[in-house]
Amino acid sequence: MASVIGDRIPSRAKLAARDARRKLNSRLFEVWLWSMGVLITLAILAVIVTIVIKGLPAMNWEFLSTGPKEGMKEGGIWPMLRGSILLMIGTLLIVLPVGVFGGVFLAEYAGTSRLVTLVRACVVALAGTPSVIYGLFGLAVFVLLITKHTSLIAGCLTLAMFALPVIVLTTESAIKAVPESFVEAGVSLGMSKWQVIRKVILPAALPGIVTGLVLSTGRAAGEAPPILFTAGIYYSTAKLTFDLEMFKKPVANLPYHLAEGYRQGSVIPEKIIWGTCLTLMLLVLLINLAAIIVRARARKRQVW
Repeated sequence: MASVIGDRIPSRAKLAARDARRKLNSRLFEVWLWSMGVLITLAILAVIVTIVIKGLPAMNWEFLSTGPKEGMKEGGIWPMLRGSILLMIGTLLIVLPVGVFGGVFLAEYAGTSRLVTLVRACVVALAGTPSVIYGLFGLAVFVLLITKHTSLIAGCLTLAMFALPVIVLTTESAIKAVPESFVEAGVSLGMSKWQVIRKVILPAALPGIVTGLVLSTGRAAGEAPPILFTAGIYYSTAKLTFDLEMFKKPVANLPYHLAEGYRQGSVIPEKIIWGTCLTLMLLVLLINLAAIIVRARARKRQVW
């Protein structure tokens, strides 16, 4: 009996060999993770450095503040930059109330029925749908059916549809991350459910909501397919006026300018194309930076 038990107990040599194998596997896995991290970092740096090196020669105030000249062969990209900013602001104004209240509904009012589960699954699926699908949807509904031509409002509505699922999901996640004790404290003070949501839950979830809102809107404004189908115009000499008529006209924008620039490579100089690419990257970077600052300030105001 003692010999059988002794055979089952590993010897010191076997234990040492097992520990050595575990340490080796752990070390190999750590080396693999570091290698993947270095490769990803180098790939990102390669993209950024390439864009900066090739786009920096074109960057100056005149390039950002003037329009194209000599048949797009000279001049700047101000109409495209202005159009991208207008698309981003219009998308934000449309998606802000719908996305936030949609997330509030799913988190606080929808419950856990099968229908709600199906709706949530559809929202998740829409969040992963390629942007070209939204572009075709916008073309069929907002352009051909409603406005009858490409326009700023059609582009804003299409980009809002593209950003909406992500904003709904991020809002729902931010609300569910609020500690339950906050809700219980509000209820104990005699607040109604809507008062608890408005005065307790939403302020506490504000950093996550703002981050998702700004990042999703900025990403949407940088997508080319939805704009190509619904709002894009290659170039126009008409002066853009800031009134209601502005929403009925198509706008030049950075993604469309890049797409057409490479498709018609002999028309636009390569330096201008790379300058446009660098401008779009900096615009998205500024949006991300704004989201980080707003989130940091919102968190400082919270008392946990």
